[in-house]
Amino acid sequence: MAIFYSMKKFIVLLWIGLLAAFLPVDCAAAVKLACLGDSITAGMGVRKEDCWASRIAKALDKKAEVGNFGVSARCLLFKGDRPITREKAYQDALAFKPDMLLIGLGTNDSKKVNWIHKDDFVDDYKEIIAEFRKQNPKLKVYCLLPIPSQEAREGGISRECIEKEIIPLIRQAAKSTKSRVIDLNKVMKNKGSLLVDGVHPNAEGHALMAEHILLVLKGKSLE
Repeated sequence: MAIFYSMKKFIVLLWIGLLAAFLPVDCAAAVKLACLGDSITAGMGVRKEDCWASRIAKALDKKAEVGNFGVSARCLLFKGDRPITREKAYQDALAFKPDMLLIGLGTNDSKKVNWIHKDDFVDDYKEIIAEFRKQNPKLKVYCLLPIPSQEAREGGISRECIEKEIIPLIRQAAKSTKSRVIDLNKVMKNKGSLLVDGVHPNAEGHALMAEHILLVLKGKSLE
């Protein structure tokens, strides 16, 4: 009798294994990828399908469920003028419970009104990552380095602040949280002609960013 049940168990397990082997790949659960950021992530100035997040969703197709949680004019600093953490989109991103998180913040933090709180930047960045990891301890985080933007007004977005202060602090936050860095600043270096207003990329700029992000996500580019 024991031999009979052992054989029966073996046949059932064999059948399950064969069934799994022949199931189409599409049956596997899609990876959930959240894009959290400002107007550059949201795709201000371009069609929805042309922004980098939408291009990534199209490229990955059924392999990933991509959520774009970008909100225009938002910053990372909690004491800043418009923190992303106060937005419904931020709560929606948390509820999305992503497997992968791409953070595209820092551009608006370079404004003088926000950068007076620069001592909080790394801790605030780390706290956002920690909050998402509470939802998913295995979460993979990618920190996007801001592109070389320049707002043409006093006290506005500062390219110098982005490059000399914000980018090093993002790298610091990424290292201390064991997150990856994606260098979009390098990708858009000397590409001022692709910024429609000195800040926001056009469709070609978004295509370049999406291409590089995909290379990093697929492990084909090391930063």
